[in-house]
Amino acid sequence: MKKILVVDDDEMLCRFACDILRFEGYHAVPAVSAAAALEAFEHERFDLLVTNSHMPGMSGLELAQAVRGKLPGIPVIVMTAYKPTECEHVKLWLPKQYLFPSLVEQINLCLSEFDANIEKPVVTK
Repeated sequence: MKKILVVDDDEMLCRFACDILRFEGYHAVPAVSAAAALEAFEHERFDLLVTNSHMPGMSGLELAQAVRGKLPGIPVIVMTAYKPTECEHVKLWLPKQYLFPSLVEQINLCLSEFDANIEKPVVTK
């Protein structure tokens, strides 16, 4: 089961997103701040990060950069109510007004692309 960390300072939205992802068969873990997300990464392994772009303290972009510094290949999806900005650490931007069902569709796509890019062992005869 793929493990997804969902980060948003709007606790209700964060829990709702996790509930939907669990219904879709994912192990979804909520975090209501970037600091809580970094703490979660210290203790658990995640397959994908979904984060809000604008949060008090550390922004979602700063969180993405910190996480990708430790786990370079992890896909990062940023939810935003603002105009997306160019960022090498972000796989995909999702407008919050179209979050559902787009979030599930884009997570499925990101994880399938990530799995396809993982190097397969070479078998020699």
